[in-house]
Amino acid sequence: MSDHSSTPLRQPPGSTHRARLVLIILAVILVALGVYGIVERLHAHHELADETNRDATPTVAVLIPKAAPGDQSVSLPGTVSSWQDAQIYARTTGYVAKWYVDIGTKVKKGQRLADLDTPDVDNQLSQGQAQMRSDEANAKFAQVTATRYDQLVATGLVAKQTGDQYDAQARADIATVEADRSNVARLENMEQFKYINAPFDGVITQRNLDVGALVDAGSTGSNLFVISDTSKLRVFANVPEVYADSVHVGMPVQVSVSSFGDKPVTGTVARTADALDANSRTLRTEIDLDNADQSLVAGVYANVKLGVSSATHNVIIPANTLLFRSEGLRVALVDAQNHIHLQPITIGRDFGSTVEITEGLDARSRIVVSPPDSLYEGEQVAIAKDSKTSGGTRERETR
Repeated sequence: MSDHSSTPLRQPPGSTHRARLVLIILAVILVALGVYGIVERLHAHHELADETNRDATPTVAVLIPKAAPGDQSVSLPGTVSSWQDAQIYARTTGYVAKWYVDIGTKVKKGQRLADLDTPDVDNQLSQGQAQMRSDEANAKFAQVTATRYDQLVATGLVAKQTGDQYDAQARADIATVEADRSNVARLENMEQFKYINAPFDGVITQRNLDVGALVDAGSTGSNLFVISDTSKLRVFANVPEVYADSVHVGMPVQVSVSSFGDKPVTGTVARTADALDANSRTLRTEIDLDNADQSLVAGVYANVKLGVSSATHNVIIPANTLLFRSEGLRVALVDAQNHIHLQPITIGRDFGSTVEITEGLDARSRIVVSPPDSLYEGEQVAIAKDSKTSGGTRERETR
């Protein structure tokens, strides 16, 4: 073989340059892929962190309270009483001979209700009358005797002192007769008390006697009858202090009694206690009702509706904004930095789905709707889109 056939072949310079370029491109691609993976992992990490933070920050819906109207009506519980009541007792001691009326009977003033048998009073009256007749005879004899001695004294036959003694005896006997007459008059009055009469027009609501029962004079024993005048009715209600200034004599009032239908009856404020009760801070108020048709009865529960006004800045909020905590009633407020503040409040009237707040809130407060029990003071929250935003979107008002 010749020397030319054993010499190694050399690659062209251009092919080496291309191979190096391919290696560089592959390295760049690998580096780009690595950087891209790292960037994707970092982005996913940041998104996960942001999502975690968003999940950790509770989102709440807020609203602003509605101002309570200044002129409004307030419903209060009331008690219906009769215009006047009388418990009738016996003024003399005796036995029940007869009774004429029972519960539910409508009676007129002076009508006979019952008769009593009073043998002791009858005997005392007879004795008193007899004693009076005896004393009247003695008084007449003493007067005649005194007149005769006065004539003898005038002629000088009898000492003047003797005449004075008989004159004094005559005057004493006359005084005794006057005392007897007063005693007989008292016994005659006691005799009349055996007839029990109605003191005014009304209806008998109690009867506590039977024929033959012993009754004692005075109010120490049981009453015989109770009579009520229901031609008019008195309704008593306790008005809270905040509305006390709005109540005045003569103002109309709507009174409804559920047990007799919901149709209200118009009454009038007749009088007030003109002072607040120290325990309940309420004003005792009396409303008079005309009950000529006897459509209502005494003793029932009534609902009194007063038209009142209040100068306070009360607000109304939904009942689902309240938080019941061990330290007291609270609502969750959101401040300008979206931090929670648990505000103590004082409730006025309860309307069911809404309540009136008398202390603790104003018309600019942002209140959390349906707050979770896990909310705590100072917690960071996010505001729901349908609530107030920093751009000035109007908050939902209570309806």
